[in-house]
Amino acid sequence: MNKDANLGVATMSQLRIRTAAIFLIALISSLLVMVACGSSEPATSEPTEAAPAPAATAVPTSPPAATTAPPAPQATTAAAPAASSADPTAVPTAKPAPTPVPTEAGATGPEGTLNTGFREVNPFAAHPSLSSTIQAQFVGSGIGETPVSQDVNDVFQAELFSDWEVAEDGLTWTFKIRQGVPFHQGYGELTADDVVWYFEQFGSPDSLNGHARHVRRLLLDEAGSPISKIDDYTVTASTSVPHFDMLLRLARPNIGAITSKRQVDELGDNEAALNGAATGPWEIMEHLSGSYWRMKAVEGHWRKTPEFAELYFYNIPEESTRVANFQTGNLDTMQMNLDSKPVIDDVPGIEYMRVAFGGTMQVALGLGNFHIPGSDRPAWDPDLPWVSASPDINSEEWDRARKVRLAMAMAIDKQTIVDTLLRGIGQPLALWGWEANMHRLPDDMQEREYNPEKAIQLLAEAGYPDGFEITLTPDIRGIPSEVEACEAVAVMWESVGIRTRVNRVPYASISPVYRAREYTGANCHGTAGVSDPMNLLGNAFNSNASGIIGFEHEILDELLARASGLVDDEARYEVAIEAARFIWDHVVDEGLYSVDILWPLSTRVQDWGQHLEHGDRRYLTGTEYAQHR
Repeated sequence: MNKDANLGVATMSQLRIRTAAIFLIALISSLLVMVACGSSEPATSEPTEAAPAPAATAVPTSPPAATTAPPAPQATTAAAPAASSADPTAVPTAKPAPTPVPTEAGATGPEGTLNTGFREVNPFAAHPSLSSTIQAQFVGSGIGETPVSQDVNDVFQAELFSDWEVAEDGLTWTFKIRQGVPFHQGYGELTADDVVWYFEQFGSPDSLNGHARHVRRLLLDEAGSPISKIDDYTVTASTSVPHFDMLLRLARPNIGAITSKRQVDELGDNEAALNGAATGPWEIMEHLSGSYWRMKAVEGHWRKTPEFAELYFYNIPEESTRVANFQTGNLDTMQMNLDSKPVIDDVPGIEYMRVAFGGTMQVALGLGNFHIPGSDRPAWDPDLPWVSASPDINSEEWDRARKVRLAMAMAIDKQTIVDTLLRGIGQPLALWGWEANMHRLPDDMQEREYNPEKAIQLLAEAGYPDGFEITLTPDIRGIPSEVEACEAVAVMWESVGIRTRVNRVPYASISPVYRAREYTGANCHGTAGVSDPMNLLGNAFNSNASGIIGFEHEILDELLARASGLVDDEARYEVAIEAARFIWDHVVDEGLYSVDILWPLSTRVQDWGQHLEHGDRRYLTGTEYAQHR
């Protein structure tokens, strides 16, 4: 039998395996529906081998009775640091959108309780340097407000900053602080002193917030001019190089929820952190570690008085427990695995609030490709099939490794993953980070062909007719079906001869390995959907990034550095598309899917989706706009 005939036999055999793989994915999807009802562990939890069943979380029934003082809180915990961004040239940004018009609650004032359930609500802490990234996220979406916000159309809106401007060289930013905004608990008015103190604390070297490095880069650049006060309602900051993402960072709830300097001066850091005074439409009343945060409506709030009198954030790690509480009416909305949708659909009067492009997933194919002159990376191994021994993109070594990566990409049936695991609540994704901006990319970059036969052929051409072995790690980041989808990719790779071991470890454990450039397999990694692709590309694909992609090349570094320094949108996109072309042509990375987030709503609350803030699409925001149904 000749070589081509052998290839044909192998192809038919592999396609039969693929058929079995699709059946397996569908079976997994069906089983997860049953798990959602009967299991005490969420579908997106870290799978473990022979792990004991977790203890069930207590079901919240009615809200706890009011107390005169909050219970003694637990110690705060640190979060893993986030990635950094890049540099060079600029242009001014657009002016802020008009100030929102304050609206009032009903004639009788706020009433009732809005009960929300989450997988993880950390112990309460509202202090710029003592709050972890996750704690700060809930502070920002609960009691806090950001300097600017992004609406559902990704347009920046004035919030605590009423106006802003950037110099033509893109280096100096000036922010006007809204006058007359009071802090909770009688701690006076927000002024420039609070703003400068907050960001100095946030960006301090011992800050527990993983985004501290971004604040240091944008607002505390010693090579420029760190944030300083001009007058009581004006601050300014200069950077040594232009940065496109100033407003994107300030719009994030886990960065910009400014708290009171005076409160810290009077109470001290620790006590102020446990009784945080911010400026939002909700004020903290009490909190119980591992159980709930309880907040009350701020009547006459400058921006919007809530219609509900109280807001609860319940900590309920188990998916089945959250579902049971929603079914019985104890929760008005909750973080929900898509596997639970068939069960939630049966709740009488159910409605869904939908967040488009709420999450996005990719498969990093290039880990170990370190091609920066003079770099010394522990994971460098040119003998790996997907790694080129040469940085020359025209070399035979580069083409061989590119064919391997292309085969890996073409073996992934994204549509099956979306149809089965996501239940159609999403879409296949060609390039990670471009989910909301695919219309900007050329037609040939809209969709990667799914072709397992071609994948097998490419592997043979690259010198791997019998495939090879690889480790695939699902990074657990709270994106729907992230683990199951990564396991499905492993099955699909197996079907073309790539023997795949799934590495099930907590993200907190593997993240330092990525950053140290010690990992040489592939990984699946998810983030919130981004409004500007450079917000992700600049943090993931360059040699100064966190290492989650594991691909470094001087061409890509140069393109990303140039794009990151362009404040003008159109100029930045022009260069970002060049970087996207490099990523696409050389199969540095493969988008997997973008997914819409569904928030189920009880019969007591109306959809307020038009008022959600898109600084981070994964989290529940704008609850002050929730109305009684």
